[in-house]
Amino acid sequence: MIKEFQSKPLGMYLVEAELITPTELNIALEEQKVSGKLLGEILVKLGFIKQPTIEYFMEKVVLPERQKFNKTSSDADKSKSKHLTVVEQAYPNLLRKSHHFDIYLSAKITIKLLLGIVFCLTFASLFVNFTYYYLPDYPLREILKWLFNVDQETNIPSLYSASSLLFCSILLATISKAKKIAGNSDYCSWAGLSIVFAFLSFDEIVSIHEILILPLRKALNTEGFLYFSWVIVGAVFVLLFLLLFWRFIISLPKKTRRLFFIAGAIYVAGTIGTEMVGGYYANYYTQTNMIYALITTVEEVLEMMGIIVFIYALLSYISFYMNGIDVGFHIMDRKKQRLIT
Repeated sequence: MIKEFQSKPLGMYLVEAELITPTELNIALEEQKVSGKLLGEILVKLGFIKQPTIEYFMEKVVLPERQKFNKTSSDADKSKSKHLTVVEQAYPNLLRKSHHFDIYLSAKITIKLLLGIVFCLTFASLFVNFTYYYLPDYPLREILKWLFNVDQETNIPSLYSASSLLFCSILLATISKAKKIAGNSDYCSWAGLSIVFAFLSFDEIVSIHEILILPLRKALNTEGFLYFSWVIVGAVFVLLFLLLFWRFIISLPKKTRRLFFIAGAIYVAGTIGTEMVGGYYANYYTQTNMIYALITTVEEVLEMMGIIVFIYALLSYISFYMNGIDVGFHIMDRKKQRLIT
């Protein structure tokens, strides 16, 4: 194991290079106090960085600076080195006094949380619809149906759907930014997907697709499965999406590619497939009974599940193929920052 030289601790180099976060360094330094092991060995053991990365960094950055430091050392440099040693000893305290806001996402925990939310929203929607159609009138009946019916616009379920789509857009934009920094040419495709999901989130809020129904129905005289005529535009949108992103999607790692296709199939089955079934029933029967409520519930649940699978795909991709992405806000006053850097 290569030892760190005293003029500047390895941890400071790694934080400055953004290979680890200040919080991770602080955890490793605390572990070092107990075990007495080398910092690099602890960082690897905790899974914050890989051993080859440390060795490469030591060889290409730390050791060359060490050699340069030895060649140009003077009395002034020795004084500065002594100052740096003092700063090194105080470094953990400085980290504790700084303010951190770090976001760490686990794919499995996130998915469990989202599944729980979808279950609660589905149960609430079925409950308010059942009481609406089968029980006598009761206080807040109309308000509760509006708030929790999954087929209603601008209510709690639609807000969740819009938020989950926006979350996908943010994850995609984060991957795109990381890819661009790394010099990968596929960052444009990730950015394009981010724009698509941002539009879907916006549409979930303002319901652009609903506005198209009456004009298209009158223009094309649609009925039956095409009673909700916007599905024609939706099908065209799906085809254009596949044409634009097909090569990119099939170039993804096998697990990610499979999850993308599963998520897309579930989402489209709900958005277009079940919507067509609901349109047929609404055209020839009614939109105001429990059967139609069940059809629309299946539709919305499929959409939500498709998004959950997609979020899992993105978080898994970040975890396994990008060594994780740290998103954080670090607030530190200038005096402390000058001492550390």
